Amino acid sequence: MTRTLLVASAGGHLDELMIHTDRLGIDRSRAVWVTSRTPQTESLLRDQEVIWVPRVGSGEMAKAALALPAATRIHRRVKPELVVSTGALFSTPHLLAAALHRCETWFIDSATRIAGPSSTGKFAQRFTRAKLYTQSEHWDDPRWTPVPSVFDAFETYPLQPADGAARVDRATVSLGSELWPFTRAIEAVNRVLPAAETTWQVGVTDFSLAGRPLAQWLPADELRAAIAASDTVVMHAGVGSILVALQEGKVPVILPRRKHHGEMVDDHQTEIAGILADRGLVISVDPDELTEEHIVRAARLGVRRRAAFGG
Repeated sequence: MTRTLLVASAGGHLDELMIHTDRLGIDRSRAVWVTSRTPQTESLLRDQEVIWVPRVGSGEMAKAALALPAATRIHRRVKPELVVSTGALFSTPHLLAAALHRCETWFIDSATRIAGPSSTGKFAQRFTRAKLYTQSEHWDDPRWTPVPSVFDAFETYPLQPADGAARVDRATVSLGSELWPFTRAIEAVNRVLPAAETTWQVGVTDFSLAGRPLAQWLPADELRAAIAASDTVVMHAGVGSILVALQEGKVPVILPRRKHHGEMVDDHQTEIAGILADRGLVISVDPDELTEEHIVRAARLGVRRRAAFGG
């Protein structure tokens, strides 16, 4: 059986990789995960063999370069026959280490990349020997092989008539693991749902309501339980956050981060938000334009797995 190294940054890239390993039939009992330690990754991978390494955030090029010696040592110790990665910049030293050791490598670019490869995808294309896969139907590049998107597994259905009453007493807000604060999102939710019993996971955003600081991180199982019990879910437009909501049967209201507000390194969240909104899997709105109507519309819908992808 193949010894596999599974490499992804914490957050959406790791969530995507977990889905793809199932779909690709990778034997996790023979796999070693490489990611950074957070309450979420510790919870998700508690029964797996994991090598914890320091986080590399978007744009931290020097930190990624300095991680190459450690990545090479990991490769020599594990001796994988296959490396599979969904990115992001975090994965670049491990992709290089695989290339240096002539190890078979698969790079699956993020479902957020609609029109072309991410920066990490371009790096993998130019500097590694990886087989390249895209989850988008919109690329016109023969070097990239299309594979089903992680979002193809889901469909929505009405929980009640569109004009029916929808109570929103409990909410969950998750702003992901990005390195940039997202104050606009918190202010928007507090404006629209001031009386709801709300579970917060605000990441690096340092914010207090009524003199109480909001929770920055929750274990994955605790966050999932809160989402499952909520009437509505509000999130940034990150793949990991959205996937968790869909897996728990919720249509999330997503608030895309914007570069010009200093909330993200680029505007790729608006692209994935538009695609998923067109599919009916999310309600997408800028935080400054969020209203109770968006919340109620999402609360009237449920999500289930398509039969072809299993329950």
